[in-house]
Amino acid sequence: MNTNTNTLPARTEAYAEQVTDVEYDVPVDETPTTRCPYCDRPLRTERLATFHVGVRHPDECSEAERERFDEERDDEEFDLFTFHLKAAVSVFLVYFMFTFIYGLVWAG
Repeated sequence: MNTNTNTLPARTEAYAEQVTDVEYDVPVDETPTTRCPYCDRPLRTERLATFHVGVRHPDECSEAERERFDEERDDEEFDLFTFHLKAAVSVFLVYFMFTFIYGLVWAG
């Protein structure tokens, strides 16, 4: 007899209550710059709104919103690549510097 203990119950009532109305806590001294046109979520910047729409609403967004998301994602990937390159070069230079100083100390 093969019983699988990892199976999920067939009834959805066995799970926690489904959230249908999402509420967001915006600090009193802060007003959101923009809101999502699909779910009305408050967002601080237009860039965050672009990422939100592209990630959370890919099937609902317009072609212009999709193009804006793709451009922002490309810019983000370039910035991340630049950061990784700078970090790798910095680690290499620090390693080289310590190796060079170690060699100078033991050679003298």
